Amino acid sequence: MELSFLLFKQMISMMLMILMGIILVKCKVIKKEDSRVIAAITLYVVNPCLVISSLQIEFTKERFNGLILALTVAVLAHIVYIFVTYFICRLTKYNEIERASMIYSNGGNLIVPLVFALLGETKVFYCCAFIMVQTVLFWTHLVRMIGGSDRANIKKIITNPNMIAIVVGIVLFIFKIRLPEILGVTVSNIGAIVGPLTMLMLGMIMAEANLKETFLSVHNWFVCLMRLVILPFLIIVLVRLSTVAEHFSFAKDVIMIVILAVCAPVAVTVTQMADLFQNHEKQAGAINVMSVMLSIVSMPLMLALYQSFI
Repeated sequence: MELSFLLFKQMISMMLMILMGIILVKCKVIKKEDSRVIAAITLYVVNPCLVISSLQIEFTKERFNGLILALTVAVLAHIVYIFVTYFICRLTKYNEIERASMIYSNGGNLIVPLVFALLGETKVFYCCAFIMVQTVLFWTHLVRMIGGSDRANIKKIITNPNMIAIVVGIVLFIFKIRLPEILGVTVSNIGAIVGPLTMLMLGMIMAEANLKETFLSVHNWFVCLMRLVILPFLIIVLVRLSTVAEHFSFAKDVIMIVILAVCAPVAVTVTQMADLFQNHEKQAGAINVMSVMLSIVSMPLMLALYQSFI
């Protein structure tokens, strides 16, 4: 019940931020096209700071093992998602945006504050595993899907600030290096605005969307069902069959954090990428908001299912 209540409050907060973005565009304070500036700032500055800041934590053997476990589960979950959705889209008429919405969840913006409130600051560390896996895939697999094969330039991927942030963060963590106080505070403060900034951007995009049409779309309902229920349930079943949670004292909580991430709404990055590459951005924003609304019910249910299974 406590987790469900915290999740409900977080969802309401997100929806209010989205509403603010809609109002700003409707009142002509800003233009919908301005969302591309916010998308660029978030992807190239705010997200890298979030990754580095999340890894500024004391190194211990248990944390390192927990991080490896979280990374393993996150990688396997994404492999399953990518292959399952590949065959679904081959057999149906779902486009790249719809497939990306099934695969990628909002495992950072939503889960970090939720884990912080429920399990404490030290547990937020394990969210980094999911964020790191998604960051790699965002700038390889997702860019290729949404931007086209010519967008996935290897040199650009390697030199991307997000990829650099992952390498820097891991090195700092393993070698127990702390950023200078002023720099650390700066990086932390910038990373902390990722939630409000991306929600405002989403609202700006949604200002021109037709919500009635969004909820009447069978495609949108299927995408949300896959993202929020079917695929997360598949991961929970695979975790149960593996019995990994029975072998390590910390495994159940660590995997629970990953499960929270995999059953979260559609990643805002999908909408950001769609906006940057001008590829069905209105549809991406519509699916995102729809998934946020539906996840108010679906996420507590999936978590309860995990706790009863594991």
